[in-house]
Amino acid sequence: MIQGSQNQGLLVRHGPWGLSIVQYFNRHIKADTVAVLDASSALEITEFKLFELAYRDWHGRSATEAYIEKHFAAYMFADRIPNWVRYFARKVLKLHAEGRLEPKRFGIWQPLPSTRMVLIAKIYIVVILVVTIALSLSVYSLPEEVMAVFRQCYFPPCY
Repeated sequence: MIQGSQNQGLLVRHGPWGLSIVQYFNRHIKADTVAVLDASSALEITEFKLFELAYRDWHGRSATEAYIEKHFAAYMFADRIPNWVRYFARKVLKLHAEGRLEPKRFGIWQPLPSTRMVLIAKIYIVVILVVTIALSLSVYSLPEEVMAVFRQCYFPPCY
């Protein structure tokens, strides 16, 4: 069972082993990196998008992609996290721990499935149900002579 605990206002998920789940598998990962990973997971966005949102939240305007990429590369290869990303990750995790996290508040809109995709999914479900019922009825209604073949054992040690 996965449990959560508060650590400096952050929600840290723990498994039965007592470490953060990410830290259990990668023990060299810093707590700030885990916070970035957990925040992007809570918002269901990429880490790069988290950097963009963090910059906009901290500075009040959007940054160029080149500027974000420079800081993101430092995060990926040297494990350096800017203060504005660290603050934003902690803010997101605090809201998530309190149950008040609303991705729309940060400009994140999860697209709804198109009506075409919903229709296709419903058709798949109906086809699967019809095939399952048809196969069940056909096996149930097989003549006794055909079913007798399946009652014999053809594999060792039944010869």
